[in-house]
Amino acid sequence: DVLTTEEMQGTLENTKLNEVFEQYLATVQMYDPERATRLGIHSADPYLTSRTPERAAKQLAALRNLRSKLLQIKKASMYPASRLDYEVLNHMLEVDVYELENLGLLTKRPQYYLEPVFLIFQMMNKDYEDYSLRASNAISRLKMIPVVLEQAERNLTRPPELWTRQAIRQTKDCIEHISDFVAVFSAYTRYDPLLKTQVDAAVEKAKLAFARYAAFLEKDILPVSDGDPAVGGTAYGFYLERLHGLDMTPGAAYSIAKKAYKTSLKDLEKEALTVDALLAKEKGWKGVLEKLPKDHPPAGEVLKVFQDEMDRAYQHFDEHKVVEFPRQRLLIKQMPNFMASVLPYVYYAPAFSLDDTRISELFILLPPAAASAEARERSLAAGFNYAQVELLTAYTIMPGIHLRNFEASSNRSRIRRVSRQPVVANGWACYAELLAEEMGFYSSYWSRFLRCYVRLLRAARAYADTAMHTGRWTPAEAAKFFQDKLYMSKTQAENEVLKISLVPTEAFSFVYGLDRILEMRRYYERTEAKYFDLRKFHTLFLKMGEIPIDSIEAEVRRQKKEDKKIIR
Repeated sequence: DVLTTEEMQGTLENTKLNEVFEQYLATVQMYDPERATRLGIHSADPYLTSRTPERAAKQLAALRNLRSKLLQIKKASMYPASRLDYEVLNHMLEVDVYELENLGLLTKRPQYYLEPVFLIFQMMNKDYEDYSLRASNAISRLKMIPVVLEQAERNLTRPPELWTRQAIRQTKDCIEHISDFVAVFSAYTRYDPLLKTQVDAAVEKAKLAFARYAAFLEKDILPVSDGDPAVGGTAYGFYLERLHGLDMTPGAAYSIAKKAYKTSLKDLEKEALTVDALLAKEKGWKGVLEKLPKDHPPAGEVLKVFQDEMDRAYQHFDEHKVVEFPRQRLLIKQMPNFMASVLPYVYYAPAFSLDDTRISELFILLPPAAASAEARERSLAAGFNYAQVELLTAYTIMPGIHLRNFEASSNRSRIRRVSRQPVVANGWACYAELLAEEMGFYSSYWSRFLRCYVRLLRAARAYADTAMHTGRWTPAEAAKFFQDKLYMSKTQAENEVLKISLVPTEAFSFVYGLDRILEMRRYYERTEAKYFDLRKFHTLFLKMGEIPIDSIEAEVRRQKKEDKKIIR
């Protein structure tokens, strides 16, 4: 009934924190409507983000002002959970300011001007509010695409060549497949010829704008595309410290990634000997990989097979009681072809962060019908053999990304729901593959070998990520590394370098996140002995939401002490 002075002060400071966060959401909605949609704020859904220097300058000033207000809050008097929220919001503001100041989104990233396409498609597929309103807003955005592409012609200067070539491929995919949008709007336009005419006209104008943009990139931008795709050691260190919340230098990250690569290579070579000793001694792990069974479902049944594997995973892990059941819908759909050059061929799209109606999607890229029978067979055998489907199910659905997304979204803190922590998210996805193996989910003895191969691939990406962005390797040297050590083709190697260049520290987060989760689990298995409950550990870890891995570790320890667990 009576609050102490300290408790009153903490409550007041927490109120101030919530006010700053609400102002942050309002700022995002005002200056970046596309990001606002992805956060689950829909008042500005009819508009696209203006890609002009003036808008960026105003947004930067507003974010700096918000951070000044945040730093005036006395976090010492807050409760521990609120102090964590404070740190998360502070890091979010710092990263936003840094990226607006240093990334050159307007001048160096031709892909930035193509982002609205997939967002419009998502608006029509997600069930977050009235369908007619969503369709009306999506059409408004579709009509604005030519304006955004015109802004690109005024802003772009000297991007890296890799980025320009990828943007050209993406633009051409949009030209070829933009008519897919007509089907997406069919339920909205079915009984109104006027609406159908509007959609058809908007699609045609967008198609012409994409054609002009592709020509602009090829003629005017590609010849001067000499920018450096690496962010440099300073920026890499900033991301490690402020985005991921790690007390780590770029040099330390490089050492960790290099060691992880060597360890993963040894593990794969050892597993190859287990699978086929004679072949492994003769041709190495690559020879064993080539022997991987290529049995796969027909193209028309791939989506159903994923659905069946999802149901089996739910049942399997519910019986083993090592994780909670994700009470959130997941729809499995065919990936739109205009995103084929951008997204991985199996892509999990979470629900918009703050939406009350939470429906996630799993997009699966199937080989195009126009491809030759040989090309389709090769694609299905490489990506959808049954061992691969099991691994992808564990990684993306259960107990992987979908489960983690559900658990994190149940956190009461709205700040944690809109933040992003790649070390936690990507580390858990990799851990899920291992957990599935431990719990006997995989039906093929090839699955462990395949998991070891994927682990090597991710460690190689982390190694290249830390080496290239800190100036130890050039992009060409990174591509050669993938060709020599992972036996990739030149095109595959360049695609790896492209992905690494666009999101520095992302590749490193997979390897480091997995190692940290395993380290935490082993610590509590050792210290709690027979009292250790794996399911409770997983639930406690996941329900922390989107906070840095160091903070999760400290918070788990604090809560276990409060629960009077014995930590020796």
